[in-house]
Amino acid sequence: MEALSSEVMRRLEELDPQALANLSDSVPSCAEECLKRLRPTIDLFVAGMPTTLDEWRRGVAFSDLLQQIFADNFGAAGTTLLFSRLGIPEAPTSFILRAQHRIRQVMSEADLRKDTFGLAHKRVLCFAEWDVVTSGGEPLRGTLLQENGIRVGHLEPPAWLRSFPTPINYMIGRDLCGEFQLITGAGLILDEAMRGGDLQGTISVFSSATPCVSCISVFRQFQLRFPHLQLSFVNGEQHLTG
Repeated sequence: MEALSSEVMRRLEELDPQALANLSDSVPSCAEECLKRLRPTIDLFVAGMPTTLDEWRRGVAFSDLLQQIFADNFGAAGTTLLFSRLGIPEAPTSFILRAQHRIRQVMSEADLRKDTFGLAHKRVLCFAEWDVVTSGGEPLRGTLLQENGIRVGHLEPPAWLRSFPTPINYMIGRDLCGEFQLITGAGLILDEAMRGGDLQGTISVFSSATPCVSCISVFRQFQLRFPHLQLSFVNGEQHLTG
């Protein structure tokens, strides 16, 4: 690790944003310096994100931005910094414990894709809780859990939501990410509740893995669709449990 750290520090000027993101998580002694050098890219990413749902739907400017950034994710530390810039704080500990418990339950069950079809894949599970009030004063509380990958009964996302190919692993369908499927499910429910007017309240999301840049855009689109809901997020990779 010491030799790796020395090599990273020697080659800092040569590292692209994706490398900086990965190294900020994996080489503790270099984390601060890597994150420092990643910050301008995060600033560029945040500043270049569309500010209306119509711009997100067209998607041209954001697709160009992704090619300019040329990173599939910003790593755990970088994503935490990015979310703070978007006004997305970490959810409370009580929610984290509930999410971890629910995900452990699912992970202990049979993996049908592996057992039935022999498909080996990284399982990413996402869990959400919401506590909102409709314009008519009706409370609406709920939970949802989604996993990445193709599943039976795959839902069409709401019209205001879209995913984007990431610049490095561009062949992966990001509409199959767990975060996208989770926001699709929650968004459809909240859209229906919003028919009578605006919604007030909170929604907390836990993902067992660091979201990609497409899924970061999904959370931003959700914020624009439901401006009076406080969205919070937890990256499970920063809360590993046995």
